[in-house]
Amino acid sequence: MKGSLLHWLQAHANGRGVVLGRSEAMEAELEASPDALRHELAALDREGVVEILAPLPFLVLRLKKWSGRGQQGAFAYSSLLSHNRLIESESYRCEPLLHEILETLGETDAKAFAPVLEHYSPQVVRTALRRVRRARGIRKSRTALFRHLLPRLAKTEHPAD
Repeated sequence: MKGSLLHWLQAHANGRGVVLGRSEAMEAELEASPDALRHELAALDREGVVEILAPLPFLVLRLKKWSGRGQQGAFAYSSLLSHNRLIESESYRCEPLLHEILETLGETDAKAFAPVLEHYSPQVVRTALRRVRRARGIRKSRTALFRHLLPRLAKTEHPAD
């Protein structure tokens, strides 16, 4: 389990080696119980492999030895391939705007954000992303702010008659 968990974390790390994960998604993808997942994460933390910044159910951690995506090593390349496969999984092609949403919000679940492209215009989505990038004092999360902004920006774009 530890090896598959570490591989999962590496595949889901952003360019700075930070991983965001929800317990439900991790349990499903790793086919692990909540207790087993917590136990293995604690073991990786004790061994100094990761630094847990926020515990489950909304995990935020930093990989201690992270080479980054820009490096040309085999690990970085395979990690990027895994990340791209995850984004393109379940028949969701990685459209540029969807990829921009995932990168800006630090998310990996493309199917959770695909409906955004169906319900909101690209102009509204890009405006919301720009505001999320500029935001300083975010109360909950970048994703929560993004989801909060979308309907409000769409309303101002198409005011009710």
